[in-house]
Amino acid sequence: MEHEHKPEESLSENRFNSPVQELSILLESLPIVAYTCRATGNFQITYISQSVTEMTGYSPDEFIDDPTFWSKCIHEDDRKKFLDDLKASTTHEHFQTEYRFRIADGTYKWFSDNRRSVKRSDEKVNHIVGAWQNITEEIKLRQESDYRLQQIIQADKLASLGEVVAGVAHEINNPNSFITYNIPILEETWKIFEPILKKFGQKHPSWQNSNMTITELCQDMNEIIEAIKIGSGRITKVVENLKEFARVDESAHFKPVLINEVVEKTLVIVGGQLRKSALDIQVNLAEGLPLINGHFQKLEQVVTNILVNAAQAIPDRENGKISITTRFLQRLDCILVEIIDNGAGMKSEVMERIFEPFFTQRRNTGGTGLGLSVSYGLIKEHHGKIGVHSKPGIGSRFTMFLPVKNEIKTEIRPSILCVDDDLIMLDMLKALFIEVKDINFESTSNPESVVAYLEEHPEVDIVLSDIMMPGINGWVLLKKIKTRFPLISVILYSGNSTILKDIPPDISKPDFLLEKPFEIKELLNIIYSIDRQRL
Repeated sequence: MEHEHKPEESLSENRFNSPVQELSILLESLPIVAYTCRATGNFQITYISQSVTEMTGYSPDEFIDDPTFWSKCIHEDDRKKFLDDLKASTTHEHFQTEYRFRIADGTYKWFSDNRRSVKRSDEKVNHIVGAWQNITEEIKLRQESDYRLQQIIQADKLASLGEVVAGVAHEINNPNSFITYNIPILEETWKIFEPILKKFGQKHPSWQNSNMTITELCQDMNEIIEAIKIGSGRITKVVENLKEFARVDESAHFKPVLINEVVEKTLVIVGGQLRKSALDIQVNLAEGLPLINGHFQKLEQVVTNILVNAAQAIPDRENGKISITTRFLQRLDCILVEIIDNGAGMKSEVMERIFEPFFTQRRNTGGTGLGLSVSYGLIKEHHGKIGVHSKPGIGSRFTMFLPVKNEIKTEIRPSILCVDDDLIMLDMLKALFIEVKDINFESTSNPESVVAYLEEHPEVDIVLSDIMMPGINGWVLLKKIKTRFPLISVILYSGNSTILKDIPPDISKPDFLLEKPFEIKELLNIIYSIDRQRL
């Protein structure tokens, strides 16, 4: 009886008759995107595997039909360097790099790009075969690891700094103790000699030494002794502050604190410096604020650091403006301290590092980079949160959220407020933003309430609004927002292209204009291009 060998024949057929299909299945099953491209010109992609859709949300045709599509999706900060390196590496056999790539939903992922130059015997021009791999999670882990390492290094630096400060305080205190001890002896001695000198002066009124009379000598000596006493007292205070800095101070020292008193006493200390830097100083302290459980001197140190930074950021005193505001946010059960300046502002990369220990842009002028990093730690010690929002040429805003109940941490994140009287439009936007995890979205159909809403929700840093609304239209709302909150970005949209072009003459241009209907990808690209508040 003959046995059939159909399974072997079928296997043989699969193995030898469909290699392309097997290779295609293999490529699609791997967590990479395989592609080929030209080795010259704009490096146009000639083939790309179907797995690109799963990884990026784009179809293979989008990459193949548009020669510049893939390069336009590379983050602008990475694009030029990558293309320059790629052109320089065309003579190399292998090229590997990493960059951020914008996917279909508007967010960026990190790609590892491995390319190898190949040349067939029957062709003169090289081709490139390559593979993309999503390394976003690997980059996050790497960055987290670097960040933790920096934290350990900076913690060690701060610990060492504390020891140095304690030693410096001790060394300063020794000679100052000698001065403090001998000042009373000097005073007593001078009290003995002063009447003798005065009698001598009365008998010899014309006596002078270095054009100085006896009367002038006595007066100067009294002033010098008083100045030594004042200087020694200041040194004593500096030493006490240095010891306080070096000392580990636990929350057992926390007591009920009225934040307005902290601000008022701080202004007594730094008020002169502020007035030298800015002509317009505005202080708005809300009445009847509840007490918080905290450390008075530490909170005073935070407010001092931020006010001094605000003063140093203002280039022109005549036009300089600094405002200090306190108020109670009932919904968060916390006190808000807000300090705003119209100084030079900061770029996003600076704002991202502003609270890092030893990071400063004023190292050549005496900056240590400790003020804001210490402030961040002190606010965290109070279970609060400190935020910064800044734009170059407009200024900066620092916000401190201090919980009334110290045991409850304040949880808050940057948000977007959408304003539209069309409830269907609001529901549609809300549904779209639900799928975007890193964006917090709020909405209102009442434009008249927006300014009051922003007062109570300082975490909002973007307002998205329709133009055509009853009562207050988008242009009027834009003016109201920019007058009170110049750092908030405003995006206006309308289905009428004429309205988008006809900006009223007394209103500044919004940050962005959109024509309806717009795609969520277009809106997300705008949002991700805006320097958001850091909380």
